[in-house]
Amino acid sequence: MRTLVPDPVVTDTITITRVPAAPEIMRAEAGAELRWEQHDADHHIVVLDGTCRILDRQLHAGGSAYIPAGTDHTVKAGVWGCTFFSVDSTHEVL
Repeated sequence: MRTLVPDPVVTDTITITRVPAAPEIMRAEAGAELRWEQHDADHHIVVLDGTCRILDRQLHAGGSAYIPAGTDHTVKAGVWGCTFFSVDSTHEVL
């Protein structure tokens, strides 16, 4: 019978994603600008209604953005405003 011998060079890791605060549904009125600075978590945004500009890109309903930790960014609402789902997450490698 053959058995597998563990490779001493290969190490398995597990990455745990944590959400340090409750996810939010946020509303920005027309032309409003929300700012995140010195952000220590990854930020995930999904546009639910309206349009907005994130990192110089126009997003419409159904669009999403991933902003890595440490990246200053804003969400600027379009002419009809913007409703979006916002969640921060951190990662820990075990």
